[in-house]
Amino acid sequence: MIDYRPEPRDNGRITVQLIPDTTNKVARFRSEYGIDGFDEMPLTGWAVVITLQPDAPPVMTIEPVVDDRCHGPIALGDLEEEVGPLTLLGVE
Repeated sequence: MIDYRPEPRDNGRITVQLIPDTTNKVARFRSEYGIDGFDEMPLTGWAVVITLQPDAPPVMTIEPVVDDRCHGPIALGDLEEEVGPLTLLGVE
């Protein structure tokens, strides 16, 4: 039988789909490390993410995808891997 499950990255995350959001929304954040430039970013869509951990069932989440000036379109969890914890305050 063929295994269709993609291989996770080092952090166990698989972004499986990007859902475009074309309503010109902005995601507002608070950087838990106090890094400037992460207070708001354009929302470009939503990512369906599967997280795999050893000896645990897969966990599916839906995360905002923002347009970061350094990384381009990136899911929130993947951005947190790069810049540290962010708290999503809202989407407007």
